[in-house]
Amino acid sequence: MNDILSGPSSSKFGDVSGRAKTMNDLDHMPVIEFRSSTLAWLLQSGAGWAFLIFCCAVIGVAAWFGYGLIAAGIIAAAAIPYILYRHLKNITHVYWLDGDRLFMRRGILVRSEEEIELYRIKDVKVTFSIIQQMFENGDLIISSSDRTSLDSNGRSEIVISNVVDARAIRGEVRDRVEAVRVRRGVRELDIG
Repeated sequence: MNDILSGPSSSKFGDVSGRAKTMNDLDHMPVIEFRSSTLAWLLQSGAGWAFLIFCCAVIGVAAWFGYGLIAAGIIAAAAIPYILYRHLKNITHVYWLDGDRLFMRRGILVRSEEEIELYRIKDVKVTFSIIQQMFENGDLIISSSDRTSLDSNGRSEIVISNVVDARAIRGEVRDRVEAVRVRRGVRELDIG
């Protein structure tokens, strides 16, 4: 699995005690890189387990009727490219916190790069399935007031599925957002 830190810090996230960091602290914080994990999807989520159970069930039923090797070959021919595609997508969709911005690089053939000022982030939440809770993985959902991609509620949402240690990343994003808001004197105001 990929380490979610790319900075020189000896601890995983520095001080995640919940106190708001000052901008000077943020200038010296390590860059935190995170992304969806193919291994977390395949082995540590309900969707991955359902995928594996389906593949095994098809092979098992085919073996019952004497076509086990043929079914295994067909499943392998379909499943392996799909898993490789998901892995390629996951390694080419990268998110990182650096200074007072959240950066995103997405795309396999056509790439897009985007950044969001941290003070524009309205909410950071993590959702967990029952299986994800067992492995401390989760889906990270970041809502912002950035106008580049609005949903039906007028908010921009970024959903990153199967993030390893999502709870700690959520805490770090929240702490950095608060520090940037304090430094800039920005307050959240929702009208509507």
